[in-house]
Amino acid sequence: MNYLKIILCAVSALVLSGPVAAREVVVVAGLGGEEEYRDIFRENIQLWKLACAKAEVPCEIIGLEPDGTDIKAKLQKRLSEVGEKELWLILIGHGSFDGRVAKFNIAGEDFTSRELAEWCEPITGSLVVVNTASASAPFLDALAGENRTIITATKSANEIFYARFGEYFSKAIAGEVDADIDNDDQISLLEAYLYADDQVAEFYTLAGRLATEHALIDDNGDGMGTRGDWFEGVSAVKVARDGAEPDGLRAMQQVLVPNELEKNFPPELRKERDDLEIKVRLLRRAKPGMDEAKYYEELEALLLKLGEIYQQVDTKSAPDPFGGGGAGVKGPVPSGN
Repeated sequence: MNYLKIILCAVSALVLSGPVAAREVVVVAGLGGEEEYRDIFRENIQLWKLACAKAEVPCEIIGLEPDGTDIKAKLQKRLSEVGEKELWLILIGHGSFDGRVAKFNIAGEDFTSRELAEWCEPITGSLVVVNTASASAPFLDALAGENRTIITATKSANEIFYARFGEYFSKAIAGEVDADIDNDDQISLLEAYLYADDQVAEFYTLAGRLATEHALIDDNGDGMGTRGDWFEGVSAVKVARDGAEPDGLRAMQQVLVPNELEKNFPPELRKERDDLEIKVRLLRRAKPGMDEAKYYEELEALLLKLGEIYQQVDTKSAPDPFGGGGAGVKGPVPSGN
């Protein structure tokens, strides 16, 4: 029974982020235009600053105050200095599309999706880019790649009207309780994406308006992206093409503000754990086409390995799915099916 408890504890934890010690967040403030939008963008930026303060992660804001700085040159230089560190790059503002290239609008000369892709080429560490602007879809295609999670507010460059996605995404990252889909006291990139996408859809439905924005996420590197309504819970049930890997597996393991368990999780074990959890999710996805006995044999082997990892974590901070009061995960224990 004790070993079963360890296994269930591992499954319920699905704790979800990479090493945070070398993580940095850079927020680029675009042109606000009308006062209404300037206020919204400033509020979004403040929410990111709040989240970074909670996470004790450095947060640099570029372009918020018109101080005469060449924002384009400053951003390019900043990206050239990232190297192996983990970077979250957040674009908050308006975007545009002239029929040929998509741009993010800043004070001074705008930058294009192609330019940003070139500036990011030297980055060898994990990269997250969240473009909350209108006409942002081409940034996903330009930036997608290995070890990258790219999120855009639109599925097409032709979705050029103001995008509300960033408002809801910022709230989720800052700790919106309703965004915590798996009830583990932390909000992953995927959960923030799904929450924001759902709130955007609800806004247009209640307003009786045709939606002019449809967000995309890509974390498998194929550059095709996945819509929010292609997920059930946190699992993608549709893919962009036959045989494609599902998006969301990586983003579900990326968290800015970690829960108590994650804070105490040894970095040297985190990658091994994350790899095993992805294997569990992929195995569950493959279950319909597998022999049942083979499926459960492979699932048990993975869960036992996860249990061994969790045995090495401080048990005082480990979640207790049997209600023992451990910090961390809340809610029901997922089944192994």
